[in-house]
Amino acid sequence: MKRYAVDTDILANIQRAGHAETLGGLGPLPVVITDTVWDELTVNARLNGAAPRLVKEADDMLRAIAGAPMLLTPQSPEARTLVQLQLPPPTEGLGEHSVIAYAFHHGDVTAVLNDRRALHRGIEELHGRVVSWHGFLDVLRAGHGLTKRASDELSDWYCARFVPQRAPIWW
Repeated sequence: MKRYAVDTDILANIQRAGHAETLGGLGPLPVVITDTVWDELTVNARLNGAAPRLVKEADDMLRAIAGAPMLLTPQSPEARTLVQLQLPPPTEGLGEHSVIAYAFHHGDVTAVLNDRRALHRGIEELHGRVVSWHGFLDVLRAGHGLTKRASDELSDWYCARFVPQRAPIWW
């Protein structure tokens, strides 16, 4: 079964768009949320002053779709790759690198990334096993119960704030 390692930016944007409950309502999904990404959305958010209700909303969403974080245990192949990805000069963030590192060692996992640099790095490291915002929405819509209305709302929200300024042609 194909799985998806999802970066912080994707999940945070779903939450910012007001659809954390929508995503959580889909129930368990074939997603991997690395411990780094989970911490960025919960622990780090709290430490950076996020409102407690937003931290709880993120935690509830993560638990509903993934159950628990995927730990990149010390001395594992994933952890060693993460260290290599973090070597200077820094290119992407730790969450993005954790997604790439996990997908690198699991051929059934596609990385879900948002930042242009992370997408380019993912394409290089993962030989194309990468999707971005609209690709992930399409996966959720096609096989996991995300409604067309919710996916269109998420697409419109995203396109109003980020490049591209419109959905892709295939959307």
